Amino acid sequence: MIAAALTAALALAGCSRAEPDPVADVPAFAVDSPAVTLVTPGDNPRVLEYADHAGDNGDEGPWGTTAAVYGGIDQSVHNASGLSPDAPAGGDVNRVTLPLSVTSRPAPAPGVGENPADRRVDLTVGPGTHSDLALGQEVATAEGFLMSWRAASSGRVDTLKLLAPPESSTTGRSIVESSLLSLMSASVVFPAEPVGVGGVWTVSSRVTGDTSMLRTTTYTVTGAEGDTVSLDVSVDERPTQPELTIDNEIAGDLDGATLTVENSSTTSEGSLTVDLRRPLPVSGRVSATTRVIYAGPRPEARVVQDITSAVEFGV
Repeated sequence: MIAAALTAALALAGCSRAEPDPVADVPAFAVDSPAVTLVTPGDNPRVLEYADHAGDNGDEGPWGTTAAVYGGIDQSVHNASGLSPDAPAGGDVNRVTLPLSVTSRPAPAPGVGENPADRRVDLTVGPGTHSDLALGQEVATAEGFLMSWRAASSGRVDTLKLLAPPESSTTGRSIVESSLLSLMSASVVFPAEPVGVGGVWTVSSRVTGDTSMLRTTTYTVTGAEGDTVSLDVSVDERPTQPELTIDNEIAGDLDGATLTVENSSTTSEGSLTVDLRRPLPVSGRVSATTRVIYAGPRPEARVVQDITSAVEFGV
């Protein structure tokens, strides 16, 4: 877990929150650069770029918003005969809700492990909640968690820093860190080429925080007026590794077995509204369920994973 090691930085830096840059001494972690491909430019195309760091949006303080992150995994063993390869539309999930204080500004000169960038975005977590009451108490300990990233005007994130409050619990840090990474991954990356209404592009990269999955997100512009861009969103995911080895006693006779990916499919739906003066979508939701079917040592059996995730903005 990235942030767990960073709480020690607070002890070394003393009262780091009183310093001009609370993450100045926090290590920067590189983010996988996505492949962005324009499919069709659409009508009246123009270059879409974030203007949240231009200093002319009239904001005098942080932008307050609330986002929710959903996730759940269902794993089971089925008879290969009659098993549907198609992902179901949704599944049982937990929900993490995070109030956020968000600031954007021109990126300062790069530090150690950083590259030149156009923008710096800081997200500070308020009093978060969890759909599980006990886990909600853990999440509450991570109030004040800070995530900072450096990015291009297109939205492409280059590096990020994570700083957890020293009083946060291990479980709370883990949940909030994972949720923040999901929000960052869901921020829209625009193509370098001009795009207009009806325009389509794809963004492909490994899932941040879960390098075992490759995600391709397809965006379609349904409206564009001034700084407001409306998007339809679809998601496709697949495992990056063709095999996995089970190392879990509760798996019974499958413990120690090597499983091979036989099929994967994704069911998704989503729409987002982007204000180019804001670093995160101002409203909307994107949800996806990916079914991965594994074949193992028993020819009649299949291990099925249904992985459901969603992000919601402007809650």
